[in-house]
Amino acid sequence: MSTESLGPLRDPNFPEYAYAKNRMVYAYKEARKGSGVTAKLFLGEWVKIKDLQAQDWIPVTFRGGEGYVRERELTRDRHLEIFFIDVDQGDSILIQTPDDRRILVDGGKTDDAHQFIRNKYRLDKRDNYIDFEAIVATHSDNDHTQGLIKILKDKKIAVKRIFHNGLFRHKAKDNDPGPHREGKVFGVFDDFPTRGQRAHMRALMNRFIDAALEAKDRLPECLQKMKMKKNESERWHNRVDFNPDSFVFNRLDTASRYLPPFDDQHPYLTISVLWPHVRQEGGNSYLPWYGNAGYTVNGNSVVLQIQHGVNRILLTGDLNDASMPDIIKLYDQVEDNPLLTDVYKAAHHGSQHFTLDFLKKMQANAAVISSGDQKYDDHGHPRAVLLGTITRYSRVARPAIFSTELAACFQKLSKAELNDFKKGKELYERAIQGIIHLRSNGRDMYLGSVFGRHAGQDQLSNVKWDWDIWPE
Repeated sequence: MSTESLGPLRDPNFPEYAYAKNRMVYAYKEARKGSGVTAKLFLGEWVKIKDLQAQDWIPVTFRGGEGYVRERELTRDRHLEIFFIDVDQGDSILIQTPDDRRILVDGGKTDDAHQFIRNKYRLDKRDNYIDFEAIVATHSDNDHTQGLIKILKDKKIAVKRIFHNGLFRHKAKDNDPGPHREGKVFGVFDDFPTRGQRAHMRALMNRFIDAALEAKDRLPECLQKMKMKKNESERWHNRVDFNPDSFVFNRLDTASRYLPPFDDQHPYLTISVLWPHVRQEGGNSYLPWYGNAGYTVNGNSVVLQIQHGVNRILLTGDLNDASMPDIIKLYDQVEDNPLLTDVYKAAHHGSQHFTLDFLKKMQANAAVISSGDQKYDDHGHPRAVLLGTITRYSRVARPAIFSTELAACFQKLSKAELNDFKKGKELYERAIQGIIHLRSNGRDMYLGSVFGRHAGQDQLSNVKWDWDIWPE
């Protein structure tokens, strides 16, 4: 068998890299099946080819190990990769596109998303930088926004566009998140708030805006460093076809139609903006008011529909039962139902505040729930009624529900590891990060989570992982 099946092996950009072509690809210790499995590689997982002239059995390295893979199970084609990151009680979703672009939707409340990004892209290495085409804060609650601050301030990360839903939390309860009357909330922001406007905002809002301004100022220098990078064969090379003067900090709504640059002209991948829906009154922009500030901010979360080939993924922030009827009404007469989806990122961490009509519109075949309360279960998410209902209207016989909270395994620290702590105190560490992985080649799409033994110091190393994959 010729290695030409792997595509242009002497590609000047990536001469050594290939990707797992099938749902699950096995790497073996020796160049023969049955010699012992060294790793189970999920669809789209990268490998580095050690011998470009090898045939049939290809010697490869991968994150955390090395082995041999059958040539027919490798491809040069990149896949869509989505990582639903375990950030405890919060949301953070990393999207890696087939053309090597990155989008981050929310950052959780903790530093977990930032740490995951630094580990994944090896930003501890001196010459490693990455760029984000877009960072989206679906709304301004701290369990979605606070974790973005460290990411925006990281000197190894270039951020080109930052988007939000236009509502920033205010100190005064009667004016939070803006003046409201007759079912409408005003004070919807398009661009950076002025210094005077920021004086009325909560501290988190100001920290977020300051971090965005810092990312804007740092962008030209960061992109220049990326352009000067000499090792073009580096696995995570960065796209730098962007004018730093075009930095964006802006609101997303239905008028945007698409998340730039993933519009209907982008090959293979579009990201549509389905919500919120801004309207005008007397020249002023407003959004629906849902009875209180929390419900209003959540209910106007940015909703994104990702379309990759025939596959659809719906991301809904903290949408709730107050806003769901409005979204259904907005798209009720649309011929191609944009809410119809294959995978649904459950709104508001699996809250009980949902409507059956919304689930009927989506007909999701699988759901991902991002939740977790390590110390105190303040919210009780995901709620039992949601778990029992979320895939009721799926179009397949065996739907699935994945949960970051369930995937986040913990283990007791050993006695030796407890030496620095008070005697008798029980401490736990994550055995496996509770990440839910999604992979799509435009035709086939799979969700997976890992279980099994700890892989050592590298939390992203997959040498000892087993996989729970849907569809089976």
